[in-house]
Amino acid sequence: MRSLRVLALAAVLVSLGSLAPAVGAATPQTNLPDVEDEVMCTICGTLLEESQSPQADRERELIRKLIAQGKTKDQIKDALVAQYGPRVLATPSGHGFDLTAWLVPILLIGAALGGLAYGATRLGRRRRERRPVEPLDPADEARLERDLSSYDL
Repeated sequence: MRSLRVLALAAVLVSLGSLAPAVGAATPQTNLPDVEDEVMCTICGTLLEESQSPQADRERELIRKLIAQGKTKDQIKDALVAQYGPRVLATPSGHGFDLTAWLVPILLIGAALGGLAYGATRLGRRRRERRPVEPLDPADEARLERDLSSYDL
């Protein structure tokens, strides 16, 4: 019982730890594909990496210019928001209705892990509460032995 609780707690902590961003990670060199999959074409509303519109080409050119200046990905995204507005970002903002896009998956994962932990404790309890096996009637035991011996090689 105690080991099941420890395992369930460990599973919850590992899953929550994987959601936390890496702290103090070195910032790698920014490149166009790395930014393209996180911003949208403001005209057609698709990811920039998929869009072929003239507006998407202008956004890519701005991104290339900012990369050449040595800007980080966050600085590039901030510049895009300043130029085109918040709808240029492909990820939802962290407030208002967009907050649900972040919270719902986390809550669902937590509920699933809680359900697994609950099921594991119930299963462990059920195994401990099993009835002892009643011995066979001697006549049934003899018949079973006779039937099983016919299969022996």
